[in-house]
Amino acid sequence: MEINPVNQGGVEQKYRRDLSSRSVSVRGVWDRAVDAWMGDDVEELDAVWDEVLDLIGSDYDGYSIVSSIGWSA
Repeated sequence: MEINPVNQGGVEQKYRRDLSSRSVSVRGVWDRAVDAWMGDDVEELDAVWDEVLDLIGSDYDGYSIVSSIGWSA
């Protein structure tokens, strides 16, 4: 999964974070994510996203809100 951080153009310069796109392997939650996406289950997608954020590690808060996510199998 490729995660692209939110556009910080509207954030004051002193509060902007230096974030780049991240790639994360989500094999452990892939089936759940696809099923939730296909079933339009926003609550389950949110739960899966919390698990993906745990995979990112210490910088997880910088990716709580993102501009896009790329899915690839």
